[in-house]
Amino acid sequence: MSGFKTHLYGGMLAGSATSACFMLKSPSIFTPTQLGGIFFTGTIGGLLPDLDSDTSRPFSMLLTFLSMIIPVLFFKEISMIWLYLIPYIDKLSAYLSKWLSFSTKASPFPTIEQITPEFTITYFIISYILIRYVICELVKRLTIHRGIMHSIPFAILCAEAGFLIFFPSGINMATAVGISIFAGFLTHLLLDEANSITLKHRFIPKLKKSTGTAFKLKSNSNINTLIIYILVIIGGVRIVELMNLLN
Repeated sequence: MSGFKTHLYGGMLAGSATSACFMLKSPSIFTPTQLGGIFFTGTIGGLLPDLDSDTSRPFSMLLTFLSMIIPVLFFKEISMIWLYLIPYIDKLSAYLSKWLSFSTKASPFPTIEQITPEFTITYFIISYILIRYVICELVKRLTIHRGIMHSIPFAILCAEAGFLIFFPSGINMATAVGISIFAGFLTHLLLDEANSITLKHRFIPKLKKSTGTAFKLKSNSNINTLIIYILVIIGGVRIVELMNLLN
C-alpha cells in the first residue's frame, strides 16, 4: 500500500496538472487565487480515499481540516437558518413553560449583520465538535479500509460535492474543482493498485492479496454501496438542475 507522502505528492501532481491544463486552454479564465484553490482541492482529492482508514495520517489530517473548512463554507447559510428559527424557538420555550399558544406568523428573514460574536464562537465550536467527534466516529463505524471509499463511485461523489460547493464561484471554477478532485482521487487508487504488484526474482510480476481492492465499483457492504450510488444520483440530478438554470 502506498504511503501518506506518496499519496500527498500524487494529489499535488493531479492538482498541478489540472491547473496547468486550464491555464494552457485559457490563460485568463482563472485568477491566481482560483488556481490555488484548484491545486489544493486536487491535493485533498489525493488523500480522500484514506478516510476509511481509522488510524491513518490522512484520516486524522482530513477530519481536522474538514472540521474547520466545512463550517466556514456554510457559515452564512447555517447562520441565516438559525437566526430565522430563533423567534420560533423562543416562542416554543414560552409555550412549553406557560402552556400558551403562540403565533405562527413568519419572522422577517435575518441579515448577516445580525450575527453576533457570541453566536459565531458558539457556531464554530459546536461545528468542530460535531464533525471532529460525532461524524468522525460515525465514519469509523460504518466504513472499513479499502471499502466503498476506495472506489470509482465514491470518487464521482467527491467530485460532485466539489462542483456543488464551488458552484457559487462560477461554472468554470466548479468544473475545474470537480475534475481536480476526481483526478487526485484516481491518482490515489492507481498508486494503491500499482503498489499491489511486486516483482518476484526482480522481474516476475506477482500480485498481492490487496490487488483489485482499490480500483472497484462496489464494496462488500451492499448497504454502503447502495447509499453511495443513491448519493451519486442525487448529486448528478442537482448538477443537471443547476446547469439547466444557466441555459
